[in-house]
Amino acid sequence: MGHKNPDLDSLGAAAGIYSIVRFYDKKCNIVLQKVTSSIKALYDRLVSDEKYDGVFITPEQALAKVKRRTLVIVVDTHRVMLCECPELLDKTSRIVVFDHHRKTSGAIENYSLTYHEAYASSTSEMVTEMLMYIKGVRLSRAEIEGLLAGITVDTKNFAFKTGIKTFEAAAFLRRCGADITRVRKMFRDDMASYQAKAEAVRNAEVYRKEYAIAVCPSDIDSPTVLAAQAANELLDISGIKASFVLTEYENKIYMSARSIDEVNVQIIAEKLGGGGHINSAGAQFDHTNMHEAVSALKVTIDKMIEEGDI
Repeated sequence: MGHKNPDLDSLGAAAGIYSIVRFYDKKCNIVLQKVTSSIKALYDRLVSDEKYDGVFITPEQALAKVKRRTLVIVVDTHRVMLCECPELLDKTSRIVVFDHHRKTSGAIENYSLTYHEAYASSTSEMVTEMLMYIKGVRLSRAEIEGLLAGITVDTKNFAFKTGIKTFEAAAFLRRCGADITRVRKMFRDDMASYQAKAEAVRNAEVYRKEYAIAVCPSDIDSPTVLAAQAANELLDISGIKASFVLTEYENKIYMSARSIDEVNVQIIAEKLGGGGHINSAGAQFDHTNMHEAVSALKVTIDKMIEEGDI
């Protein structure tokens, strides 16, 4: 299982792990609560393959199937509260974690094995690196392109957090037959989502002349994903050192924070109970409203500027 509100990196990595487990002739399921707009294109391609018949199950179905010796593999998160089905972690004694986010509070502790690489661009990169060393494993075109899409989305088209291994993984997937055009199609938005993102950018506030703060409409599918996309686009504005986009989802307020190289948004997110990377982070606000969340963000920025932390 990946994290709640899955993105292409989460689903791409899960599909890659599934191909490995299947190669070793083991039964495997992928836990997925909801197919959001951000993963629908990849999900549709995966389920069109007969080998994915019955593979995707809900958290409720997973809890009914799990046994004490069931192996639970968590991808693209290491925090209990962010897992698609946190309750699964209490039902088994065998847990493996694959993640590339900086370790923070609320981490899974009862794991059997963890592969935690904060310098990796994405979990899809980490899974692809594993696949490079497994002789004989065969991936479908959808799995290959899902992994490449996962790398692409987390590197913002290879502009952030890219290293030698990132390009080696991408080259391997390309040699396996990944088609860049089909990967690009996975990132297209519907009209309502595109307009919501444009509205968030248009109404953004420039705070202290350097920080863009915006609110993304929540009356659409996958508002948290669109918030992250809007935060990326706000960085294209000259003079903006960091961007913060907030949105409401399932009675919580989520914040996506982005920067290029001048501000460590990870520290800001951690002050608000979240985490992430230097240039890409996020946080959740419980039991609050949007005005209070924005105010808390501004107070945090003010305090950190005063203390010389940013």
